[in-house]
Amino acid sequence: MSTTIRHGYVQTPRGAIHYAEAGEGPPLLLLHATPRSHRAFRHMLPLLAPNFRAIAIDAPGYGASYRLQGRVDMAWFGESLAQILDGLKLDRAHLFALHTGNKIAAAFARDFPDRIDRLVFAGQTHSIIIEGPDREREIRAFCDRFFPQYAASPDGAHHLRDWVATHAVIEGHWWPQKLLTGAEVTPEDIAAAEIRVIDHMQGWRSIVPTYEAILAFDLPAALRGVQAPTLVLELLAANEAHLPRQAERICAIMPRAIPGHVLDADGLTPERRPAAIVEAFLPFLLAETAP
Repeated sequence: MSTTIRHGYVQTPRGAIHYAEAGEGPPLLLLHATPRSHRAFRHMLPLLAPNFRAIAIDAPGYGASYRLQGRVDMAWFGESLAQILDGLKLDRAHLFALHTGNKIAAAFARDFPDRIDRLVFAGQTHSIIIEGPDREREIRAFCDRFFPQYAASPDGAHHLRDWVATHAVIEGHWWPQKLLTGAEVTPEDIAAAEIRVIDHMQGWRSIVPTYEAILAFDLPAALRGVQAPTLVLELLAANEAHLPRQAERICAIMPRAIPGHVLDADGLTPERRPAAIVEAFLPFLLAETAP
């Protein structure tokens, strides 16, 4: 039996936020990576619907939500999340927060402790490193390609270069390796590529300001201030085996956190293996007692 996915907009003081939701029950907000949207959770929503009102939002600057205007920081994103809860008429909610979403959730949980029930702080190892130099090195290895190495030009040529660079990234999403060399191509493979292209087109202007906010964010300080029961869910990818595991390190600095792991994972695991992700955190959210 299929699960109905409902779409809507919530009005906030900063603009309209788009979301997709499924199910009824305790609210669970899902926060995506950069530059994704609610579509990254399209396969998780039906799995969560039996237990929660699962709400996948398009963060400010992404999907069909309002555009970013100028520089922002993680506290700003956290305040935006509080405004989204207000617009949804929710006093508080659980959070599942992936990659960029986990930084937004950390700022929100620190600054609005009365509005969060339980937090699933999820990400690949590079996304949850807490040591400063190592964290910046690994994040920059991923995001530096989005930062222009050229200055503004009086004739506006830099805008064209931005557009060309965006097209180059989209080419990679349009032609993922499976479509080029896979033994079999399914309609879902095409749909997944299409979704990543759409997400990038809708959010590409927000990538640099978002990563500037991430690089400036004092993640360890924020996590030390999180009082909500937290599951630190580390997605262990083969290409990050050289990095020390971070879940236990994070739990050591948080008041009420426990570690969890998903093996053979990557940033697309919520789409490719949604059941593995949901099974890894569902018992934590449903437990009667908190850590």
